[in-house]
This record gives sequence, structure tokens and C-alpha cells, in this order.
Amino acid sequence: MGAAFTDRCADELRILFDPNQFQNPAAVTLTMKKSVAGRNADPIVASENFRHFINRLNHKLLGSRAKRHGARLRTVAVIESNADGRLHYHAMIDRPYYCSLEEFRAAVTYEWLRTDFGYRQIDIQDAATSGWTDYMPKSRQKTSLLDSIDWTNCHLIAG
Repeated sequence: MGAAFTDRCADELRILFDPNQFQNPAAVTLTMKKSVAGRNADPIVASENFRHFINRLNHKLLGSRAKRHGARLRTVAVIESNADGRLHYHAMIDRPYYCSLEEFRAAVTYEWLRTDFGYRQIDIQDAATSGWTDYMPKSRQKTSLLDSIDWTNCHLIAG
């Protein structure tokens, strides 16, 4: 696939992941441990770990609505590897209006570190902008732009 196709995909993803579709978008970077108990982090393990994290975060912030009614935080998740091979997520997660930024940061940090592969390197910024959605699909550290999106853990319709 040529550069024109990749550029077109990135443009379409920026539209799909437009932060204006979110009420209170937070820019979140979550870093993973390289291995745990002899199990190496790979994209499949990463997706399972992120799913566990986002389920816990949904339950913590949305309460029983998350389990009983399937309520979910609007989420976009993109995975990449840094120069030394450590996987990390760039995500945009909709912070509930009743949750302060401090409460949100504490909840994200707590729930991420409770996962098997959650590593202490975490960054959470309030009010994700189009700059964040331009940054998320950057192809510099991804083998494939479309494969780097964790579609299983993207929830673009709030529940």
C-alpha cells in the first residue's frame, strides 16, 4: 500500500475519532510491562489487558449500569511499540461529566496498575483535541496504521 493510501486512511480515522464526538475527552497514554510470569506482551495480550482495564474503569466510573445495562465510556484505543519494544496505548476516553479530572486520573491509574501488564508510566491529559487525534494514528512506530487500532476496545457509541 502506498503513502497516498496511508494518508487517506489517517485522514478518515481523524474524522472517525473526532474529539468533538466526545463530551469530555481525555488523552491517555498507558504503558505495558514487557513480560509477566514468562508471558511476553504482544498485541493480543495487550488487547486482552486493555479490555480488562476498560471493563474495570467502566464499572468504577459508571457503577452497576456498566454491568446491568452495558453502559460504556466512549473509547478509542491505538497501540504502538516504542524504540525498545515496549508496547503502549494512546487512547481517548470520555470522562463522565460528574467525575473531576483528579478523580478520573486516580481511577485510570488505579485500574491500569491492577491489570497484569499495567506499567507505572501513565500520562493523562484533560480535553483531548484534534492534535491528539492527529498524534494517535502517526505511523512512525506502527507496522500498520489500521492494525494498530485496537478495534475490539474502541467504543464510539456511549452506553
